[in-house]
This record gives sequence, C-alpha cells and structure tokens, in this order.
Amino acid sequence: MATLFAASGLALSPASADDPPPSVIFMGDSVTAGFGYFGQKENAKNITGTVNNEFPSSWYLGDNSLSDCSPSGTTTPIDQCSNNNYNGAPWSAGPWKAGAKSPNVAYSYQIAASQDPTKAAPVENWAVTGSTPAQWDTGGPFNFQLNSIKNTNVVMTLGANPILSSFLQIKLSLIPVSNGACADSTQWLGWTGWWAYPPSHVVDCADQQWAQNQQTQHLENVYKTLLKNKNKVMVMQYYTTCPWSFGNWQPEGNVKDGPAAGNPCPSQKQKVSECSSCPVKGSTTQWEQAIAAQNAMNAKIAAAVGSVQQWAKTQPGISPGNIQMAVPDQAAWQKHQAKDKDPWVFANDTWIHPSKAGHTQLANTVTKAMCSAFGQWCGTQPAWVTAPTVAKATVTQTLKGSVPTKAKNKVAVDLPHRTKQQNAVGWTSSTPKICDIHEGDLVTFKKDGKCKLTAYAVRSGNEKKFESTYVVRVK
Repeated sequence: MATLFAASGLALSPASADDPPPSVIFMGDSVTAGFGYFGQKENAKNITGTVNNEFPSSWYLGDNSLSDCSPSGTTTPIDQCSNNNYNGAPWSAGPWKAGAKSPNVAYSYQIAASQDPTKAAPVENWAVTGSTPAQWDTGGPFNFQLNSIKNTNVVMTLGANPILSSFLQIKLSLIPVSNGACADSTQWLGWTGWWAYPPSHVVDCADQQWAQNQQTQHLENVYKTLLKNKNKVMVMQYYTTCPWSFGNWQPEGNVKDGPAAGNPCPSQKQKVSECSSCPVKGSTTQWEQAIAAQNAMNAKIAAAVGSVQQWAKTQPGISPGNIQMAVPDQAAWQKHQAKDKDPWVFANDTWIHPSKAGHTQLANTVTKAMCSAFGQWCGTQPAWVTAPTVAKATVTQTLKGSVPTKAKNKVAVDLPHRTKQQNAVGWTSSTPKICDIHEGDLVTFKKDGKCKLTAYAVRSGNEKKFESTYVVRVK
C-alpha cells in the first residue's frame, strides 16, 4: 500500500507522537498463559468457570476438574482453563483492556494493569497451555502466529513441555493416571525397601528427554525467527517448584481431597544407592531431585539464549543484546511453595503452576529485567517510553561456575551457562578438531591437544559485556 501511494506521488503521513506503540506480545506455554485460572472465553468440553476464578481441587468429579483442564489429551493444545484463553485462540483477543470481565491473574495482565496510564504499552498474551518449542517452530501449529510477530517486544516462557510431564507419576486407587518416562529415575525398590537415585541420575534422564525432543534446536529457531523479524526478546527462566507428583516418591493421589493434597517434597527422604550391590552414598530428597532437574532445564534454556546471542553477532542488522534473559528470585520462591503460608505456587494441579501471588512475582521479575535490559517498564508504575535509555555499563560480569582445565577424550562436560549477574553465556570453540560446543556443553573428540574456548555474555543494563578465553587440555 505504501508503494502505491508513493508511486502516485501522494505523501505518506508520519506516525503521530500520540499513536500507541505496538503491542508487547507475551507468548509460550502455560506459565505465561496463566493455567489454573479461567479465561474470558472458555470453549472446551465441561469447562464452565468464570474468568479469573481458579479451577477446584478435583480429579474427575464435576465440571472444571483437572482431567477436563489438562492439555495432555489433545494433539494440539487449546488453552483451556488458562487466564488468557479466548476460545482456544488467545491471539484473537486483542490488547488487554481493564474491566470487570477482563483477565487479571496472569503476570502479563498484572503488568498491563500496573502501568502508568499516560505511558502504557498495549499488552497481548498469545501463550498456549501445553505448547512445546516444536509447536512454535517451523511446521508446528503455532508457527504462523510466531512469524506474524514483528517490530515489537516479546516476553516468553518456553521449554518446560514436555520435559516436566516426563517426571510425573500419579495413581488413583492404585490405577495409573500419569506415568512419565523419567518418573522411575527417582527411586527404585529393592529387597530391603526403597532407595533413591542420586540427583545426577535424574538430571541424566531430563537431559535425554531434552535431546530426544530436540528442545535446543526448536528454542533456538524460535528465538532466531523473532530476532529476524526485528523484535526484542525477553526469555524468562522457570521458577523453583516441586510437585508432590514428581517421580515415584508419593504417586498415590488423594481421591477425596484432590490434586491439592500431598506431602511437602523436602519431607520425602531416602538413602542413595544406584543398585543392590552399589555403595550407599548419603541421602537425598524429592525436593533435591526436582530442583536438580529444573536447574538443568534452566541451564539448557540459558545455553540456547547464549548460543543465539553468538549467532546474532554474525547477522547484519541484529544486535546480540536484542535477546536477554530474566531470572526469578529462586531463593524467594523456595520459601513460598504450595504448602507454605503465602504460596506462590498453585495447589490444585499437584503444585506446578504459579498462583496469583506467584504471577505477581513473575510480573516484578519481568518489569525489572525489561527496565534493566531495554529501558522499558521502569518505575513503581511501569512506564513505556518512546525514547528508552539504559544505565551506563559499569559493572563487570563474572562467570557463575568454573571452567574445567582438563577433559578426557570423547566426553561431554558441563560449562557455566550464566554469569553471576544472571545473564546467559554463549560459548565458541576455535579448535573444532579437538573440541566443540553442543547445547552449551563442551564435547571432546579422539584427538589430544589444547581445546580453546571463548565465553561471551552481552551487555545488559549497567553490566558490561563479558568475553574471556579458556584453555582445556584434552587427553
């Protein structure tokens, strides 16, 4: 249309200073969608809840039970029982508007409502409960929506599905309801009773599921698509939680009291041994295993962000700083679990998603990160400004974790994926015949020699760009 006007000799009117900025798009999975709280248009079978109300602690009985709300039975998720639901197509809802029947639980809407009314950005929430990175990537049912996001800011959570579900085990009256592929990687039953596997065993299973689902490749493709379409992207990591249904520690659900009933994960403790003839190596808890798996998943997400930042350095017109990471206060989340006095975790789904108070915390995490990285949503009343500025970079970043100095041939070795300032770290190898980087980890080959690595983290707010080289002797 612009070309037609120009060819006709008609002047194009510049955008008015009073025109609203493009909508900030929130996308991804159930955390961003606000699962557990009904949306303004619910169209799934047996869902009759009112917007912003939570679904009850019920397995099957009555409308709005967990079996009705769970996305596990659908090939393509339809976003039921999610605060942003709009007949299964949340992108059709348009920008959020305040009102008695407007959604107000999900962190995107809490941010929208808290903005300075004179300096506010339109907010849309396109997340879909149950969606995976593959479903947003090329060939997936939500790839069209992904490609339509252009020239704006994006906030997202993505990557937990289907990894988390692979750890869930639930039985009702001894009948299996859920039995994920990794559930039995947590404990085993011997002649003398139950024994726990070490947390590293659980992490290995999580890593296998991650690789099997090609999570890193799909995540990186999603990030790259958004950057190519001239967006700025804020990737939020997942908060700390431990569902009672994690692993095979306490699989028997409470039929009467529903999914909200369970024992706190730290109370579930066993001695550690990996087999009947293996030595006993201390003890562990359901909590320690669950947190280890979550930390591993967050590390993979950070590695994907860091890898795409490295890629962006080679792309004309794309700044590595246009994709950044927000990290919840994990220590604070540990004190506000589903059974705590002021829970940030929703109880009625076996303790997985954020409660309304949890969404408030995620809103704070996002606005703080957006202000620091992009100069937007700063202040007590978050403000969206036409000329954002960020603080002068004065803080030196350092790696969180150590880099090995030695490695054996044909092994994979963990590398730090974040700085102590909570920014993603990307790695490159200048000696690809000796070592390389795969999903953020160091991989060595048959050849001995010096493996030369470079770590890179973008400038973020007042934190300086980080770049450093390391040598690992491979033999």
